[in-house]
Amino acid sequence: MANCKVCGKKAESDFCFLHKPRKKLQQRGIKPSLTTKKKVSDGKSHQMREFFIDIWKTRPHNSEVSGTYLGKEPMSTYFHHILPKSKYPEARLDEENIILLTLEEHDNVENDIYRYEEVNKRREYLLQKYERA
Repeated sequence: MANCKVCGKKAESDFCFLHKPRKKLQQRGIKPSLTTKKKVSDGKSHQMREFFIDIWKTRPHNSEVSGTYLGKEPMSTYFHHILPKSKYPEARLDEENIILLTLEEHDNVENDIYRYEEVNKRREYLLQKYERA
């Protein structure tokens, strides 16, 4: 674990999530629904969509942090990878690496990965599971 160069908080790189450089978000006119039929450009997108739908079918439709009901329709914003796909590609399709969150909770955890105790507990478990030699 390193410390943020700006504020000194715990960080996984040179900057904490608050000070990490960010890409501009792509603007969309529609909600990112998983059930909307659309053209799939690559196998990974289709695979991830199916993976999320399988999780949606087996778990209660509530936030796993607050218990807030998420609704009937699975939205991609409800699914959070605890260990990032870029750093842990082997955990990309691991159901244990996914936690269901509200849109606000997802945004909060993207900005500060240490915000929620439930996410922190699962991250510690997953880091041990995927410990790199």
